[in-house]
Amino acid sequence: MARLYDAIEPEVVSMVMLEEAVESLRADGENLLIPKEGKLDYSEVQAIRLDFRNILRIENLWMFTNLTKLQMDNNIIERIEGLDTLQKLTWLDLSFNNITRIEGLDSLTELTDLSLYNNRIKVIENMDILKKLDVFSIGNNQIEDENSIRYLRRFSGLRTLCLKGNPFATKPNYYEFVISHLPQINFLDYKLIDDAPREEASKKYEIQLQQLLTLEEQEHEKQGKLDEQTKKYHLYKDAFVENMDENQLFATMFKEDVEGLKLVKVPGADEILTQFEQKFSTIVRAMFDSGLREKELRDREIEDFWACINEAKDENTRKAAVVVEEFKIYRTKVFDKKQLPFKSC
Repeated sequence: MARLYDAIEPEVVSMVMLEEAVESLRADGENLLIPKEGKLDYSEVQAIRLDFRNILRIENLWMFTNLTKLQMDNNIIERIEGLDTLQKLTWLDLSFNNITRIEGLDSLTELTDLSLYNNRIKVIENMDILKKLDVFSIGNNQIEDENSIRYLRRFSGLRTLCLKGNPFATKPNYYEFVISHLPQINFLDYKLIDDAPREEASKKYEIQLQQLLTLEEQEHEKQGKLDEQTKKYHLYKDAFVENMDENQLFATMFKEDVEGLKLVKVPGADEILTQFEQKFSTIVRAMFDSGLREKELRDREIEDFWACINEAKDENTRKAAVVVEEFKIYRTKVFDKKQLPFKSC
């Protein structure tokens, strides 16, 4: 497992530590965009190594907005945190730490390579945002539930997976279960998966896989409907007509009208109430349709506005380029005239 605290005092990621790490890489030429001379700009750093530093907590990385590679293996980190601003990160190594839970990755939408090897993680979870994940190392942890393996089915781009060293990997049918349930991966525990064993494993788990596919399709359909409802809600909210497409407004207003509820019990009131509801619904529907039309009009106006702005910027850029070119020609002519003729001694 990951190493425990030793005689060295635990560290946090301090500004001094970061400066030393970046200066070290700059001296080695590993951060090619950073000149070896001149003021250090953290926003230009693309890679940084913070391994073997006894780091307990991740902090102060907010300035590294263009970081694509972060290496923090062989520390004593207990929690994944402090990575929210690293939205361009594609490669993250947190292996050989004391992490117990997968979390704190919600901003890393560009991540393709993630190593959590040799930690204390029991469940594979909270990674849905990692749509581009290609390589995932979770070996030498405490994964023992097959649901964690099924969770990885959602990563269609996953090609390389390491699970060895987990309790689940000691089960007799470990290899067959993984390669049949994760048809997208090509390498398991650093070994190429052949077609023949995969086909045989798929036949062995055919019934389970069919049931799983059915459940996934149902869940996908359910999620699609939920996404559509959410999309509609935001559309209606932006148009200021939310909850006006159906009879919700009238029902809500009448439900809160205590005196009105008493009047319903009067003979003949139900017919009057029905007529009133119809008239009310007609007016509300007209307001709803008008709101959507006005939003569409506003969207077109905003689109036209920005199109004009961009067109003006392009025109000004073109004119500025012409002026600069004319100035260069003029400057050349002036310096040519000022040159003195060469005289031999």
